Amino acid sequence: MIIINTKAYRKGVGKDLEQLVKTCTEMVDPENLIFSVQPEDLLRLEETDVEVFAQHLDPVEPGSHTGSILGEGIVEAGASGTLLNHSENRLESEQIKASVEKAKELGLNTVVCAQSPEECREFKEFEPDYIAFEPPELIGGDTSVAEAEPEIIEEAVEASAPVPALTGAGIKTAEDVSKSLEHGCEGVLVASGVVKAEKPGEAVEELVKGL
Repeated sequence: MIIINTKAYRKGVGKDLEQLVKTCTEMVDPENLIFSVQPEDLLRLEETDVEVFAQHLDPVEPGSHTGSILGEGIVEAGASGTLLNHSENRLESEQIKASVEKAKELGLNTVVCAQSPEECREFKEFEPDYIAFEPPELIGGDTSVAEAEPEIIEEAVEASAPVPALTGAGIKTAEDVSKSLEHGCEGVLVASGVVKAEKPGEAVEELVKGL
């Protein structure tokens, strides 16, 4: 599993997002990919073969919640899951728990991001579908977590069990992916390595070789 988080990169929103997805899926089987996108872009991918997650979800019911990301709305827009607690959008523990519960009510898959094995251990109690371990100091950098801290990946995997673990931060090569899987992860979370790549199709093709 490779989750491509498009964040709010210029190349990952609007018409540029459509082109990014087209380019990537021309190079690899869409079944290997999940795109985590801005909620307003979910409908843009409605006619594609890729699975899409919303980058956030607020644990609110339909009603007076201006500015909230409504779970019912992202379901109707085609999302199959949501990415929660990314290091760029950190949540309080109770909000993570409530968001996971709301997602479960709606049949959405959940990926909860954690910055340490200790957080992996805490968040698994909320029973998300996956925990994504990402050391914040390596996000967006040139050195991957698989290269810099392979031993801590195993620690995070053990701390997450029985919830399946993913890892991310600096993942750019097939070797990064294969090492992550060797250390017990079921997939990886990537962003700039694909979205900001000069040739994103080739970048994602390289990553899939590691699966």
